Amino acid sequence: MPDLLRRVAALTLVGAVAIGLLAPLTTRSATPLAAESLRLLAAAERPLSLADRAAAEGRERSALLSLAAVAPPIGPESLSDAGVVSAPPSAPMEATLFRIRTATPSFTGDTITGKATWYCCSLNWRGQAVVALPGALGGHYDSPPASRYVTVCGDRCVVLPVVDYCGCLWGTSSQKVADLSPEAWAAVTDSALSRGVVTVTVHLGG
Repeated sequence: MPDLLRRVAALTLVGAVAIGLLAPLTTRSATPLAAESLRLLAAAERPLSLADRAAAEGRERSALLSLAAVAPPIGPESLSDAGVVSAPPSAPMEATLFRIRTATPSFTGDTITGKATWYCCSLNWRGQAVVALPGALGGHYDSPPASRYVTVCGDRCVVLPVVDYCGCLWGTSSQKVADLSPEAWAAVTDSALSRGVVTVTVHLGG
């Protein structure tokens, strides 16, 4: 029994000491929030620097104070119109024009001389000696019977019906004056189809 009483007394003493240590903390935490907030606001209102950031002189003083701790000391940057960067160097440029000569058909009245090639056929005219002309020379598709004829001269002159239109690279250096069907090619020239291109004269009047 005496041991139990001594233990109880010891625990009571330890509890009292602990409560005594916690009392100051409890008192501090009980400080009204409004009073603590007012103290912080008052501290925030105190000026931290004598340099007026709104004036040019204040900015210079602030810069000097910031740069004073740099070793070696350097001055604040000063911007002015004195240091205008000069224009970049330039090199003279000169354009050179080249005249390109294009082969143009040779007109004499209603006669034109130029290149002719061959093509397979036109609708409803397969197996017949016919010619297709560029649009500038009146070429257009015409179903049988043909409404227009021209005379094409190579090794021989042959009257051929105009039954179709060809682009014939017209307006370029490779332009042609006629496209001949295989039968028309054989009638106009002795050259083989494999040659591909021959020179002919087309009499547009028929």
